[in-house]
Amino acid sequence: MAAPRKIVLTSAASGVGVAVQQAAQASSHVYSVTGLSALPSRMLTGASTLSCPATRKRALFQDKVLATVAETGPCLVVPGRDEDAAAVGELGERLTEWGSSVASGPGPAVQQAYDKAATPLLLTGSALSMARTAAAMQDALELAEQIGYPLLIKPRYGNASRGVRFVHGAAELRARFSPGQDIAQEILPLDPRDRRPWDSNDPQAQDGEYSVQLLIGPLGHNLGCFVTRNNLQQGIPRLVEVIDAADVAAQAYKALIRHSAWGAWNLQGRRTSNASIRFFEINARPTGLTGLRARLGFNELDQLYAACVLKQPPSPAQPPAPGLVIDTHDLQHRAPAAPMKDGQAAS
Repeated sequence: MAAPRKIVLTSAASGVGVAVQQAAQASSHVYSVTGLSALPSRMLTGASTLSCPATRKRALFQDKVLATVAETGPCLVVPGRDEDAAAVGELGERLTEWGSSVASGPGPAVQQAYDKAATPLLLTGSALSMARTAAAMQDALELAEQIGYPLLIKPRYGNASRGVRFVHGAAELRARFSPGQDIAQEILPLDPRDRRPWDSNDPQAQDGEYSVQLLIGPLGHNLGCFVTRNNLQQGIPRLVEVIDAADVAAQAYKALIRHSAWGAWNLQGRRTSNASIRFFEINARPTGLTGLRARLGFNELDQLYAACVLKQPPSPAQPPAPGLVIDTHDLQHRAPAAPMKDGQAAS
């Protein structure tokens, strides 16, 4: 029997952390997952997580990760939150010397993804674009003059939709926007031609949000891509529709490897009136859908472990056929949706 594949998982009790554990359980390989958490919690196996300093205590957090890897042996270090990804990304070279690997790198690109003011630079020179973003007050006011209100305000270093709010005028923008701590961003609305029967009529609802999950080997190998159109409730995907967006995925792949990026990368956006997808977020990590993707035969842990730890890049993982719609509350497969044609609403 083969030795277990070893994973060190930070913020193991987070939504992403639980999804990574689900992917480990769905694999045909045996995984041994060591979970780290700032608060006492249990893994899906029933085992307790190891106590770990909060990520904001960066040096102590990194020391705990390194000590755990030293005890575990060659492993894949998977971040359960965006701030974890930025912190463990800085350990990449040291972990490589020990035969281990972080799940996404290199550190500078991961840091750009974490810093929402710098994230748009990851798409520079590509055919892809992000929602217009401002990090300074004057730039935010000028952005509002160009596109109007409301604007979306996000913490510059945030995650899981925490601290996200809308501002509806210049006075509110001045009062609620903190330069250096926040970014102001254009709201990408749900285009009517991309509407589904199950979408709501609220223009600010989290409907029709596209998730492009890319897996890239350390040497630039394409390890697979899985694109879905998601409807979210309180930031958690409820309806997940498998989408054919090979052209967008190929453009995203080219954009990221310009920055030598590798590992698990997720781009989130909305389809616009010209049928392209514009993005509002890029994350250097697995996502809350990682477990679902694994159950559908697209196991990110398998791909990343083989390429990053075993140094044996596998063939690209293949997602299921486009059109499959899944209700994540009961994981019952609904009837396939009719693919959207350019200029036409989905029926």
